[in-house]
Amino acid sequence: MRNPYEPDNNGYTENSYNNGNGQYNDYRGNYNYNNGYNNNGYNNGYENNYNNYQTFDSAYGTANTGAVTFSRHMAKTYLWMFFGLAITFGLALYMMLNSASVMDFVVNHYSMYLGAVVISIVFVFTIGFLVTKLPPTAAKIVFVLYAADMGILITPTLLMYELGSVVYVFGITSVLYLVLAIIGLTTKKDMTKFGVILTVALIGLLVYSLISFFFIHSTVNNLFIGCVGIIIFMGFTIYDNNRLKKQFNELRGNSAMLEKLSIISALSLYLDYVNLFLRLLALFGKRRD
Repeated sequence: MRNPYEPDNNGYTENSYNNGNGQYNDYRGNYNYNNGYNNNGYNNGYENNYNNYQTFDSAYGTANTGAVTFSRHMAKTYLWMFFGLAITFGLALYMMLNSASVMDFVVNHYSMYLGAVVISIVFVFTIGFLVTKLPPTAAKIVFVLYAADMGILITPTLLMYELGSVVYVFGITSVLYLVLAIIGLTTKKDMTKFGVILTVALIGLLVYSLISFFFIHSTVNNLFIGCVGIIIFMGFTIYDNNRLKKQFNELRGNSAMLEKLSIISALSLYLDYVNLFLRLLALFGKRRD
């Protein structure tokens, strides 16, 4: 192979070449390998690509890493929710199987039921507002106790319906809840304002239900209250799952706060499920004869 720096008949030299018109152009000036490739071409291109990769990694790689962390956080939150539901419905099922009727349950467990009512009221007006300030261990204990307390409270309601109907509605609620949770977790819409709207709607429904209890007695009115209640807690299910994702992004990297957040979020999701279940049961459940 010929040495490129060796002169030839075409006028090529180490520093120049004949362009065919009698003019010589500087070889190194036009096509300097070191300057063009190392400095301007390869290095700058590589650095730009590397910087672009870092930008991509920051924009997407961290998100992907966060997505894995979020998946674990979400799994942990839902495990606590399922644990609470297992306590509630497990205890309620046990009491249902050992009670012939609502009256039988109230008579035989009057003190326990009254204590559960008091604890529930205390939780709503005190612990419910303070749970966010509790350490994670204390929040877990409160959550477990509240789930057991709720199991006692809903037993008389479940005793009003056939066991098969209760199981059927439980399955419907689970499927519906899963769909709503997926919507809440995947939507990109900012749902911050929906929290206030849903809360006001729930308070309004509770007030209207109380008035109806004393002054309005009709099947149509009860159907209206039940349907509105279902819609409200469907909205809460979407909203709370969306809020779970948003709060995780705000607290990413703070393991202590994420630990507490998983319990608080589990409690919210648990309450959404129980309330949705009870309203679906009232609407579609088959009462005992």
